[in-house]
Amino acid sequence: MLEQTKIVLANVSFDLALFRKELTKAFHWLTPTDFEQLKNWCLENYSGRYHEILSDVIAPQPSF
Repeated sequence: MLEQTKIVLANVSFDLALFRKELTKAFHWLTPTDFEQLKNWCLENYSGRYHEILSDVIAPQPSF
């Protein structure tokens, strides 16, 4: 699932809204380990272009 998510994100990287949508969906679908790997991949490949989205979606969630 991780590799498929990377492919989808690469294919929608031309559109800010689609990239955010797909990254948000991945957050809900992937295991914590896979999401950590995806987070690192995104930071390596898209931190310059989509820094704000990455900060919003992959920021640590507060635990209650």
